[in-house]
Amino acid sequence: MFLYADDGTNVVAADSVEECNSKLQQAATDLALWYDKIGLSLNIKKSEVLGFGFVPDPIFINNSPIFPRSSIKFLGLIIQSDLKWNLHVDHVCSKIRAAAGRIRYEGRHFSVNDRRQLYFAWAQGSLCSNTLAFLPRINQGEKEKIQTACNSAIRAIFGLPRFGRSSITSLREQFHIPSVEMLTEKITLEAAWNRYQAFSEVETPVSGPITRARSNRNFIHPVQTGHRRHLLSTICVLAWNNLPLEIKMETRKTQAFQMIKKFAYKF
Repeated sequence: MFLYADDGTNVVAADSVEECNSKLQQAATDLALWYDKIGLSLNIKKSEVLGFGFVPDPIFINNSPIFPRSSIKFLGLIIQSDLKWNLHVDHVCSKIRAAAGRIRYEGRHFSVNDRRQLYFAWAQGSLCSNTLAFLPRINQGEKEKIQTACNSAIRAIFGLPRFGRSSITSLREQFHIPSVEMLTEKITLEAAWNRYQAFSEVETPVSGPITRARSNRNFIHPVQTGHRRHLLSTICVLAWNNLPLEIKMETRKTQAFQMIKKFAYKF
Protein backbone atom coordinates (compact mmCIF):
# COMPACT_ATOMS: atom_id res chain seq x y z
CA MET A 1 0.00 0.00 0.00
CA PHE A 2 1.18 3.51 -0.90
CA LEU A 3 -0.34 6.30 1.19
CA TYR A 4 -0.16 10.08 1.04
CA ALA A 5 -2.54 12.07 3.27
CA ASP A 6 -6.02 10.75 2.41
CA ASP A 7 -5.00 9.18 -0.92
CA GLY A 8 -3.93 5.55 -1.11
CA THR A 9 -3.13 2.85 -3.63
CA ASN A 10 -2.99 -0.90 -3.08
CA VAL A 11 -0.71 -2.90 -5.38
CA VAL A 12 -1.54 -6.58 -5.92
CA ALA A 13 0.63 -9.03 -7.88
CA ALA A 14 0.22 -12.72 -8.68
CA ASP A 15 1.45 -15.42 -11.04
CA SER A 16 -1.90 -15.97 -12.74
CA VAL A 17 -4.94 -13.95 -13.77
CA GLU A 18 -7.24 -15.96 -11.51
CA GLU A 19 -5.03 -15.47 -8.47
CA CYS A 20 -4.65 -11.76 -9.16
CA ASN A 21 -8.41 -11.28 -9.47
CA SER A 22 -8.92 -13.14 -6.21
CA LYS A 23 -6.34 -11.00 -4.44
CA LEU A 24 -7.88 -7.82 -5.84
CA GLN A 25 -11.29 -8.69 -4.44
CA GLN A 26 -9.80 -9.71 -1.11
CA ALA A 27 -7.83 -6.46 -0.85
CA ALA A 28 -10.97 -4.43 -1.60
CA THR A 29 -12.99 -6.38 0.97
CA ASP A 30 -10.31 -5.97 3.66
CA LEU A 31 -9.96 -2.27 2.91
CA ALA A 32 -13.71 -1.68 3.15
CA LEU A 33 -13.80 -3.59 6.46
CA TRP A 34 -10.90 -1.56 7.85
CA TYR A 35 -12.64 1.70 6.91
CA ASP A 36 -15.83 0.52 8.58
CA LYS A 37 -14.06 -0.46 11.82
CA ILE A 38 -12.35 2.92 12.23
CA GLY A 39 -15.57 4.81 11.56
CA LEU A 40 -14.84 6.10 8.06
CA SER A 41 -16.74 5.61 4.82
CA LEU A 42 -14.98 4.43 1.69
CA ASN A 43 -15.85 6.61 -1.30
CA ILE A 44 -16.68 3.95 -3.88
CA LYS A 45 -17.28 6.51 -6.64
CA LYS A 46 -13.64 7.61 -6.38
CA SER A 47 -12.26 4.09 -6.16
CA GLU A 48 -10.58 2.78 -9.31
CA VAL A 49 -9.03 -0.47 -10.56
CA LEU A 50 -6.16 -0.66 -13.05
CA GLY A 51 -4.54 -3.79 -14.47
CA PHE A 52 -1.03 -4.18 -15.89
CA GLY A 53 -0.63 -6.95 -18.43
CA PHE A 54 -4.28 -8.03 -18.20
CA VAL A 55 -7.79 -6.66 -17.76
CA PRO A 56 -8.98 -7.49 -14.23
CA ASP A 57 -12.51 -8.49 -13.36
CA PRO A 58 -14.77 -5.92 -11.69
CA ILE A 59 -14.45 -5.84 -7.91
CA PHE A 60 -17.37 -5.37 -5.54
CA ILE A 61 -17.52 -3.26 -2.40
CA ASN A 62 -20.81 -3.40 -0.50
CA ASN A 63 -22.39 -4.96 -3.61
CA SER A 64 -21.35 -1.94 -5.71
CA PRO A 65 -19.20 -2.86 -8.73
CA ILE A 66 -15.96 -1.06 -9.63
CA PHE A 67 -15.04 -1.67 -13.24
CA PRO A 68 -11.41 -1.67 -14.44
CA ARG A 69 -10.06 1.36 -16.26
CA SER A 70 -7.23 1.89 -18.72
CA SER A 71 -5.79 4.79 -16.69
CA ILE A 72 -6.06 6.30 -13.23
CA LYS A 73 -4.82 9.48 -11.57
CA PHE A 74 -2.84 9.27 -8.32
CA LEU A 75 -1.49 12.44 -6.71
CA GLY A 76 -1.88 14.31 -9.99
CA LEU A 77 -0.02 11.71 -12.05
CA ILE A 78 -1.89 9.80 -14.76
CA ILE A 79 -0.88 6.13 -14.71
CA GLN A 80 -1.76 4.09 -17.79
CA SER A 81 -2.25 0.35 -18.04
CA ASP A 82 0.13 0.21 -21.02
CA LEU A 83 2.81 2.07 -18.99
CA LYS A 84 2.97 4.92 -21.50
CA TRP A 85 2.95 8.63 -20.70
CA ASN A 86 1.00 10.18 -23.58
CA LEU A 87 -2.10 10.95 -21.49
CA HIS A 88 -0.10 12.62 -18.75
CA VAL A 89 1.96 14.57 -21.30
CA ASP A 90 -1.27 15.82 -22.91
CA HIS A 91 -2.57 16.77 -19.46
CA VAL A 92 0.61 18.71 -18.63
CA CYS A 93 0.55 20.47 -22.00
CA SER A 94 -3.06 21.53 -21.42
CA LYS A 95 -2.16 23.01 -18.03
CA ILE A 96 0.84 24.87 -19.47
CA ARG A 97 -1.25 26.31 -22.32
CA ALA A 98 -3.89 27.38 -19.81
CA ALA A 99 -1.12 29.08 -17.83
CA ALA A 100 0.00 30.84 -21.02
CA GLY A 101 -3.50 32.26 -21.42
CA ARG A 102 -3.50 33.47 -17.82
CA ILE A 103 -0.09 35.11 -18.26
CA ARG A 104 -1.27 36.83 -21.43
CA TYR A 105 -4.51 38.08 -19.87
CA GLU A 106 -3.83 38.63 -16.17
CA GLY A 107 -0.27 39.86 -16.72
CA ARG A 108 -1.03 42.23 -19.56
CA HIS A 109 -0.29 45.28 -17.39
CA PHE A 110 2.82 43.76 -15.76
CA SER A 111 6.44 44.11 -16.76
CA VAL A 112 8.34 41.38 -18.61
CA ASN A 113 10.14 40.37 -15.41
CA ASP A 114 6.83 40.09 -13.57
CA ARG A 115 5.38 37.90 -16.33
CA ARG A 116 8.55 35.82 -16.20
CA GLN A 117 7.82 35.15 -12.53
CA LEU A 118 4.29 34.13 -13.48
CA TYR A 119 5.77 31.69 -16.01
CA PHE A 120 7.86 29.98 -13.33
CA ALA A 121 4.90 29.84 -10.95
CA TRP A 122 2.13 28.77 -13.33
CA ALA A 123 3.70 27.12 -16.39
CA GLN A 124 6.90 25.59 -15.06
CA GLY A 125 5.18 24.93 -11.75
CA SER A 126 2.72 22.64 -13.55
CA LEU A 127 5.58 20.92 -15.35
CA CYS A 128 7.57 20.36 -12.15
CA SER A 129 4.71 18.54 -10.42
CA ASN A 130 5.70 14.84 -10.34
CA THR A 131 8.50 15.73 -12.74
CA LEU A 132 10.92 13.04 -11.54
CA ALA A 133 8.27 10.37 -12.08
CA PHE A 134 7.71 10.98 -15.78
CA LEU A 135 10.04 13.56 -17.35
CA PRO A 136 13.22 11.40 -17.49
CA ARG A 137 11.18 8.51 -18.95
CA ILE A 138 9.26 10.13 -21.82
CA ASN A 139 10.51 9.96 -25.40
CA GLN A 140 11.94 12.81 -27.45
CA GLY A 141 8.68 13.48 -29.29
CA GLU A 142 6.81 13.91 -26.01
CA LYS A 143 9.51 16.27 -24.71
CA GLU A 144 9.21 18.36 -27.85
CA LYS A 145 5.44 18.46 -27.35
CA ILE A 146 5.90 19.83 -23.83
CA GLN A 147 8.53 22.29 -25.07
CA THR A 148 6.08 23.58 -27.68
CA ALA A 149 3.51 24.17 -24.93
CA CYS A 150 6.15 25.95 -22.83
CA ASN A 151 7.03 28.12 -25.84
CA SER A 152 3.43 29.32 -25.96
CA ALA A 153 3.82 30.52 -22.36
CA ILE A 154 7.16 32.16 -23.21
CA ARG A 155 5.45 33.98 -26.08
CA ALA A 156 2.94 35.28 -23.54
CA ILE A 157 5.77 36.67 -21.40
CA PHE A 158 6.95 38.92 -24.21
CA GLY A 159 3.56 39.60 -25.75
CA LEU A 160 4.45 37.83 -28.98
CA PRO A 161 1.77 36.52 -31.36
CA ARG A 162 0.58 33.01 -30.61
CA PHE A 163 1.85 31.84 -34.01
CA GLY A 164 4.67 32.98 -36.25
CA ARG A 165 8.44 32.95 -36.51
CA SER A 166 10.16 34.10 -33.34
CA SER A 167 13.51 33.17 -31.82
CA ILE A 168 12.19 31.56 -28.65
CA THR A 169 15.55 29.89 -27.94
CA SER A 170 17.39 33.22 -27.80
CA LEU A 171 14.71 34.68 -25.55
CA ARG A 172 15.02 31.70 -23.20
CA GLU A 173 18.78 32.13 -23.02
CA GLN A 174 18.57 35.89 -22.54
CA PHE A 175 16.12 35.65 -19.65
CA HIS A 176 17.49 32.39 -18.18
CA ILE A 177 14.40 30.28 -18.79
CA PRO A 178 15.41 26.60 -18.88
CA SER A 179 14.28 24.32 -21.67
CA VAL A 180 12.60 20.99 -21.00
CA GLU A 181 15.90 19.21 -21.70
CA MET A 182 17.73 21.42 -19.20
CA LEU A 183 15.04 20.87 -16.59
CA THR A 184 15.17 17.11 -17.14
CA GLU A 185 18.93 17.07 -16.64
CA LYS A 186 18.70 19.22 -13.52
CA ILE A 187 16.12 17.12 -11.70
CA THR A 188 17.89 13.83 -12.56
CA LEU A 189 21.25 15.19 -11.38
CA GLU A 190 19.68 16.41 -8.13
CA ALA A 191 18.04 13.02 -7.58
CA ALA A 192 21.36 11.28 -8.25
CA TRP A 193 23.20 13.51 -5.77
CA ASN A 194 20.52 12.94 -3.12
CA ARG A 195 20.74 9.18 -3.60
CA TYR A 196 24.46 8.52 -4.02
CA GLN A 197 26.56 11.35 -2.59
CA ALA A 198 26.80 9.88 0.90
CA PHE A 199 27.59 6.37 -0.41
CA SER A 200 29.86 7.05 -3.37
CA GLU A 201 33.09 6.47 -1.44
CA VAL A 202 31.72 3.42 0.38
CA GLU A 203 30.42 1.67 -2.72
CA THR A 204 33.50 2.38 -4.85
CA PRO A 205 35.84 -0.66 -4.72
CA VAL A 206 38.95 -0.14 -2.59
CA SER A 207 41.15 -2.76 -4.28
CA GLY A 208 42.62 -2.85 -7.77
CA PRO A 209 44.14 -0.15 -9.96
CA ILE A 210 43.06 3.47 -9.67
CA THR A 211 41.22 3.97 -12.95
CA ARG A 212 39.78 7.20 -14.30
CA ALA A 213 36.26 6.03 -13.41
CA ARG A 214 37.26 5.24 -9.82
CA SER A 215 39.01 8.59 -9.50
CA ASN A 216 35.78 10.27 -10.57
CA ARG A 217 33.76 8.19 -8.07
CA ASN A 218 31.77 6.60 -10.87
CA PHE A 219 29.63 3.52 -10.48
CA ILE A 220 29.50 0.60 -12.88
CA HIS A 221 26.98 1.33 -15.61
CA PRO A 222 23.75 -0.63 -15.02
CA VAL A 223 22.02 -2.83 -17.57
CA GLN A 224 19.93 -0.54 -19.79
CA THR A 225 17.93 -3.02 -21.86
CA GLY A 226 14.17 -3.45 -21.70
CA HIS A 227 12.30 -1.99 -18.76
CA ARG A 228 15.51 -1.51 -16.76
CA ARG A 229 16.44 1.61 -18.68
CA HIS A 230 13.29 3.29 -17.31
CA LEU A 231 14.06 2.49 -13.67
CA LEU A 232 14.88 5.50 -11.51
CA SER A 233 17.90 3.65 -10.11
CA THR A 234 19.32 3.28 -13.63
CA ILE A 235 18.60 6.90 -14.50
CA CYS A 236 20.25 8.13 -11.29
CA VAL A 237 23.42 6.05 -11.76
CA LEU A 238 23.87 7.43 -15.29
CA ALA A 239 23.23 10.96 -14.03
CA TRP A 240 25.69 10.51 -11.14
CA ASN A 241 28.43 9.37 -13.49
CA ASN A 242 27.80 12.48 -15.58
CA LEU A 243 28.33 14.83 -12.62
CA PRO A 244 31.67 16.68 -12.29
CA LEU A 245 33.84 15.45 -9.45
CA GLU A 246 33.63 18.73 -7.55
CA ILE A 247 29.84 18.37 -7.28
CA LYS A 248 30.13 14.72 -6.18
CA MET A 249 32.53 15.77 -3.40
CA GLU A 250 30.31 18.64 -2.21
CA THR A 251 28.58 17.54 1.00
CA ARG A 252 26.33 20.58 1.46
CA LYS A 253 23.01 20.12 -0.31
CA THR A 254 22.33 23.81 -0.96
CA GLN A 255 25.76 24.37 -2.45
CA ALA A 256 25.58 21.16 -4.47
CA PHE A 257 22.20 22.05 -5.95
CA GLN A 258 23.44 25.51 -6.91
CA MET A 259 26.39 23.91 -8.70
CA ILE A 260 24.07 21.41 -10.41
CA LYS A 261 21.86 24.26 -11.59
CA LYS A 262 24.82 26.05 -13.17
CA PHE A 263 26.00 22.77 -14.72
CA ALA A 264 22.59 21.85 -16.18
CA TYR A 265 21.39 25.32 -17.24
CA LYS A 266 23.78 26.15 -20.06
CA PHE A 267 22.76 29.74 -20.84
